[in-house]
Amino acid sequence: MARMPSAQQLSEPFVVKRHGLGTTTTALALGTVVFGVMVALTLGIVVVQAIRGASVREPLEAVWLAWGGTPLILGVGLPILLLVGAITALEERREEDDDDVLLTVDDAGIYLGGEQPRTIPWGQIRGVCRLERHEVNGEGDEIWEPRLVVMLLDESALPRSTRAWGPSCPWPGTHEILGRPLQYDALANAVAQRAPHVQVTNRGRVSDRPPAS
Repeated sequence: MARMPSAQQLSEPFVVKRHGLGTTTTALALGTVVFGVMVALTLGIVVVQAIRGASVREPLEAVWLAWGGTPLILGVGLPILLLVGAITALEERREEDDDDVLLTVDDAGIYLGGEQPRTIPWGQIRGVCRLERHEVNGEGDEIWEPRLVVMLLDESALPRSTRAWGPSCPWPGTHEILGRPLQYDALANAVAQRAPHVQVTNRGRVSDRPPAS
């Protein structure tokens, strides 16, 4: 017999955060890996040359002064950047960074992050849907962009344009480098736990263009 979730469990919000190269933690991890590789390479050259009884200077110069001295610049600057990044990461742990929150589903309602963050209480929500909206990107190419829409109107009152259905945001994780896109089933389950009366639908491609005459 399945166990019903307790009130304490339901009070834990369902949160989707940004996990990409733009976050301090990820950048710090990548910088540490790069610096570690550079240190390991240097030690490897020293050990090999010591075993061979050869000069260490020439191979080190070949590595560190390659590409206009880029490795040397990185070797000098990375420790400072890593120190600053570590301090910033510690601060982020102490203070929740709202900029990294893409979506929150909790007892109060739904929070949409992004350029125009907004919290919608359950009393105003008539439905939640995933759809693909026809867009034109920066290069002028026509694309179908997956969106998450919190509908503020009843099904019978929905206008033809999906932009008037309610606030929306790109489907969380879609545009995040190394992101983890939100699974539809996970969203439906999170909403059902807190607002069983709110229907979650997956509508696929929905065109906002007026019908051809």
